[in-house]
Amino acid sequence: MRWVKRLAIGFVCLVALIFFTSWLILSSEMLAGLRGKLTAQYLSTKIGHTVRIDGGVSVELGPVLHVTTDGLVLPSTSMPNVTLAKIADLAFDVALVTLWRGAPDPKNLTARGAEINFSVDQDGVTSWAKSGKAKRKRAKSRSPITFLSRHTLQFSESRLIYQDARNGLDMDLSFASLTLEQANDTTPMSLEGQGTLNGENVVLTGSFPAEQPFNATATFDDMKLSFQQIAETGSDPVGQSIALTADIAELGQLLDVLKLNRVLSGTGSISAVLKIDDDTRQLNDLKINVALGTGQSLALTGNLGVLGDPSDVSVDTTIDLYTEQNMPPPTRSRRDLKLTRVEMSLAAQPGGVPQRHMVISTNGFVLDTRGEGPPPISVSRILRTSDGKLWLGGVRLLIGPQGAPFLDVTGQIKNALQLEEVSFETKLSFPTAGLLAPELFQTSDVLGLVEGGFRLVGSAEGLALSDLKATSQDTDLWHLDVGGSVGNALNLSDVALDISADISSGEAILTALNLRPVKTGPVKLSAELSSEGTEWKSSATVSVDESQLAINSELDFGTVRPSMKGNIESNLIQIETLRKIISAVTELDKLSDTKKQTDSDKGAQKDASDDEGETDGTQNDGPIRNVTLRPMGQSILLSDADLDIDINLKEIKGVKGSTSLKTKLEMKDKKMQLGPAEFEYDTIHFDVTASMDLEKDPNNVRFSGSTGGWGLEEILHELRFKKGARGNLGANFDISGHRTSGRDFLATMSGDATISMRNGSIDSQLLDIAGLGVLPWLFSKDHGHVAPVICVRAPLAISNGRIDSKNTVVETDQVQIVVSGDVDLKHKTLDISGQPRRIGKPLSRSPWPFTAKGPLAKPKIKVKDGPRRMRRSDGASTMPKRRKICVPDILQLR
Repeated sequence: MRWVKRLAIGFVCLVALIFFTSWLILSSEMLAGLRGKLTAQYLSTKIGHTVRIDGGVSVELGPVLHVTTDGLVLPSTSMPNVTLAKIADLAFDVALVTLWRGAPDPKNLTARGAEINFSVDQDGVTSWAKSGKAKRKRAKSRSPITFLSRHTLQFSESRLIYQDARNGLDMDLSFASLTLEQANDTTPMSLEGQGTLNGENVVLTGSFPAEQPFNATATFDDMKLSFQQIAETGSDPVGQSIALTADIAELGQLLDVLKLNRVLSGTGSISAVLKIDDDTRQLNDLKINVALGTGQSLALTGNLGVLGDPSDVSVDTTIDLYTEQNMPPPTRSRRDLKLTRVEMSLAAQPGGVPQRHMVISTNGFVLDTRGEGPPPISVSRILRTSDGKLWLGGVRLLIGPQGAPFLDVTGQIKNALQLEEVSFETKLSFPTAGLLAPELFQTSDVLGLVEGGFRLVGSAEGLALSDLKATSQDTDLWHLDVGGSVGNALNLSDVALDISADISSGEAILTALNLRPVKTGPVKLSAELSSEGTEWKSSATVSVDESQLAINSELDFGTVRPSMKGNIESNLIQIETLRKIISAVTELDKLSDTKKQTDSDKGAQKDASDDEGETDGTQNDGPIRNVTLRPMGQSILLSDADLDIDINLKEIKGVKGSTSLKTKLEMKDKKMQLGPAEFEYDTIHFDVTASMDLEKDPNNVRFSGSTGGWGLEEILHELRFKKGARGNLGANFDISGHRTSGRDFLATMSGDATISMRNGSIDSQLLDIAGLGVLPWLFSKDHGHVAPVICVRAPLAISNGRIDSKNTVVETDQVQIVVSGDVDLKHKTLDISGQPRRIGKPLSRSPWPFTAKGPLAKPKIKVKDGPRRMRRSDGASTMPKRRKICVPDILQLR
C-alpha cells in the first residue's frame, strides 16, 4: 500500500505544482512582464493593431479573472515618433472557463489616463495608417465596432487629440467620463460622456443599434451637434447616409472650439447629408445660415458632391453686409459708397462646363457677371494659425465675363475673420470703350484693351493700392499710360496718379465707333492727381492741334466746408478746333443715347412679358447696372465744397480775328456762378452768367444775359440748311433747364427770352415751301428770288421745353405778320398760326391766315380763307404818327 500512499502524495504534489505554476503565471509579480506580452498579443489580434504593454499585467484570481494592464501603448506604424494611443491603466474581466477553452471574452473594460493621438503631417500621412503587414493581419481580425458590441467600455481622465498640420486644425477632447455599453444582444450600444472640447464643456450621447440607424449628439453650452444615420431603402445606392446638423446659439463658442480668436458674435445653423461608400464621400443638401450681431449675414445652399472634386459642386451663396432696416440709401458720392451684398452661384454640369454667376452690389452700382467655367472665387488652402487666426491661401477672385475677366485677383488673407492682413496681386484687362460708356463694356473692342496690374495690401479698414501700371493694348488708334498708387483704395485717400493719353486721330476713333467722323486732329492729355490726408491737388494739360488748356486745382476736405481753388488757363484756343471738339463730344454723347433707347426698348419688352406673367430678369445685358454714382467731376461740383476757379483764356482765335476771356467760377453756400463772361469776336458779342442753386434745385442750371451780332446765314450753314436766309440775330434771355446734356436742357428749359433780327432777307423758295409764295405782295411788291425782312421780334415764354409766344412779329417793307402758338422741344412738335396784314392796318382783314402744325422736321402748313378783322376791346383805332417796328400794330393803336 506504500505505493498508493506515494502515488497520492505525488498527485498532491503535482496538483500543488500545477496550482503553484498557474498562480505563478497568473498573479506573480515576477511574471508580470510575460503576462503583458501575452495580453498585448491577444489584444493585437482582437483590435487589429499592434499593442505593447510596458508596465506588465496583474491578475486577481477567481472564477472570473480581473486583469489590469499598466502602460498599454499603441505605436503608430506610419509615424515612428508618434504614439497613436496609450492607456495608463486598462482593466477587464475574463471568465476562467473561457480562458481554459482558449476563447477568452473580456468584459467590463475600464480605462484611466487614456490618450489617443490622431495626427496628419504636411504630406497627408496619418498616424493611424496601417503598414502593409498590418493590413494583412487586419483581414483576419474583427473591427473595433464588432469588438465593442456586447461589451462595456468605460474611460476616465482620458483625452482624444486630433492635429492636422495641413490646415492647423487642433482638437483636444478631454473626458472626465465616457461609457460605451451594450447591455445584451437585443439592446443598442449606447454612448454617454462628459468632458471638454478645446476647453469648452460638452456632453456626448449616442445610440448605435445593430441593425437600425444610429444617432449621436454633442451638446455644448451654446451649441448642439447632431449625427443621424438615414434609413436606407431598397432604391438607395450602396453605402450609408448621415444627416449632420448644427444649431449655434453663439458663434463665439464655435470659434473657441476651433481655437480661433473670438472676434465674431451671432447665431447660425448648418445642415447637410454625408454619403459614404467604399470609394467616395459626398456632401449634399448643404444649408448654412449665419447672422452676425453686427448685421451681416451669410446664406449658402447646394451640393458639394464628391468631396475633393470641384467639378461636382453646385452652390448658391449670398452675403449681406446690412439688414433691410439698415441698408444704406443709394449714393452719388464715392465717399458714401458701401458694399452691400455679394451673390455667387455655381451650377455643376455633369460631363460639361459648369455655369457661374456673380453679383456684387453696392449703394452706387451693381456689378453683374455670368457665364461658364469655374467659380468666380476659389481658395486652395485654409489654415488655422498658431495665434488663432483663419488664414486663406491661394485665394483667386475673377471679376468679369468668363474667359475674359477684367480683374484677376490672387493672393492671401492671413486674418480672414476680420479681413485683415490682406495681400493680393491683381491683373487688369478691360475694353477701352468702357471708359467712354460703361454699357459698351462687353460688346466693343474696337479701341483695344487697357491692361496692367496693381498690388493690394491692407484690411477692410484700409486697403493700399500700389505698383499701379496700365497701358492700352491691341490698337493703333490711341495710347494710354496710367501709373501710381492709392494709400487707401476704399476711400480714395493718399492718391498719387500719373495719366497720359495720346490720340493720333479723333476722326479715326469716331469712325471705329460707327459715329459721324469729325476731323479733330491729334489730341494729347497729361494729368497728375495727388492727395495727402484731406488735401488734393491736380493738374492737367489738354492739347488739340494748336489749341491747349491747362487746369490746376487744390481741394481741401479737412475744413468745416470743403474748399477748392484753382485756375484754367490757355495761351491759345482755335475757334475752329473748339467747334470740332464740341461736334465730337456731341457724337460721343450718342453712345449713351443709344443705350438709353435700348434700355427703353427692353423696358417695354419687360413690361409686355410682365403683363403675360413672364419675366426672365435679363433686361440688363451689361455687367454694370443700377449706377447712381456721379462722374468724378460732378461729385466735386455738387458737393458742399466752396469753389474759386479763375479762368483766363488769353487768345481765342478764329478766321475773323481773335479775342480773350477772363472770368471766374465761384460757389459758396451751395450757390454756384460762372461769369459774368463778356467778350467780343468779329461782330458777335456775349454777356452771359451761368448759375446753379445746388440746395434748392441741384439738377438745373440757369443762364442769363444777352448776345448779338450773329449771322443767320452762317448759323443755317452750320446746321447744314441749304435754303438761304440772312439777318443779324440777337437775344436777351433768362432761362434754366436740366444740366445733364444739351438735349435734356432743351427738353426741360423754362424761363423767358426775346429773340430779334434786323436787316434780313429770305429766299423766295422758302416762302414757296411754306405755302406763302402764293401771295406775291406778302413780303415785297415784286416776287423775286429774295424777299426782304426788316425785322423779327419774338418774346418767348418757356416752360418745361415748351415755348409759347403770342406776339412774335415778322415785318417786311409791306407786311407785318403776327404769329402765336407754341413749339414743344421735348416732343419736337409745333402748333402755330399767323395773320399777315399790311403795315399800319391792324384792323383790316387778314387775307389767307396760315397755320403750321405737326413735327418740327416736317410740319403741315395750311393757308386758310380770309378775310378776318380784328378790334381792340377799348375801341382804339388810330395808329401813332411815329410807328414802332416789330411791335404788333394792334397794340400801338390809340
